[in-house]
Amino acid sequence: MLHIAWTAGERQSGEATLEVGAAFIFARRMNLPEQESLVAERIDGSAYVFVRLPYVSDPALVITATAGQPVVHRGQRDNGAIVEIIGPSGESTTPAPGQKISLTSSGSRIELRYPDLTLSLVVSFDLAAPAAGSGTVQLGVESLQHDDAWLVAAIAVALSPENGVVAHGDLKRAFAVWRGVEQHSDGAFDRNLLRPALASRGLEMPGPRLNKIVYLVERCRRTSEFPARLLADIRARLRVLGLDA
Repeated sequence: MLHIAWTAGERQSGEATLEVGAAFIFARRMNLPEQESLVAERIDGSAYVFVRLPYVSDPALVITATAGQPVVHRGQRDNGAIVEIIGPSGESTTPAPGQKISLTSSGSRIELRYPDLTLSLVVSFDLAAPAAGSGTVQLGVESLQHDDAWLVAAIAVALSPENGVVAHGDLKRAFAVWRGVEQHSDGAFDRNLLRPALASRGLEMPGPRLNKIVYLVERCRRTSEFPARLLADIRARLRVLGLDA
C-alpha cells in the first residue's frame, strides 16, 4: 500500500492511497479551463493531478506502487525544472529526465519546482516482509534487482575509488557474480549494460575509445543518485559475494 500527500503551491492539496500497480501521475493538460487550472482525478485506481501550464511535461512525474519499493519516474523534460528526492535523513537525489529511481525509505519527500509552481509530495509505504534467505532484501537493496541499468551503475559507483573509476574487467566480474551469470565479453557488456545505463540517464553515448564507466560514474555522483547508506549496503553485499569493495 502506497500513500501520497501532495500540495501544489497554494492552489490545492490532497492525498492518495494506491494499491500495487496503481500510480500517482502529475501531468500537463492544456484543455483545462482557465478558471480551473488544476484538477485532481481518480482514474482506474490511479491518482492524477493535471495542470494547465505549458512547461509541465506530460507526464512530468509518475510514482508507481509495487509489492516492494515504489518507483519514481521523472518524465519532466530538462527545461529548467528542478526535481529532487529527499530522504527522511536529509540525503538528496536529483533524477535526470527519463530516469527511474526506487524509493528506499518511507517518508521520502519529492519536489518538482518550476518558477511559479512547486509540487511537493510525501510518500509513505510499507515494505513487504523479507523473503527467507534473501540477503538482498535484508540489506535494503531489493530495488537493484529489477533493472540491469540501475544495478550496474550502483555497483560501478560502489567499487570506484573516490578520485577514479573501477576497471572495466572488475565491474564486469562484479556484475556477473551479483547476478549469478557468466561474464559478458567486453563488447556485449558495453552494448547490453553500459550503453543502456548511460541512455537511461539521458547521456549521449561516448565514442568507442572513450571510457563509458567514467561517464556513468561521474553522472551518478553529480546527481547523488545513490545515497551513502545505499552504497554502503551494496559494498557489504559485494563483500559477502567475495568481491573487493
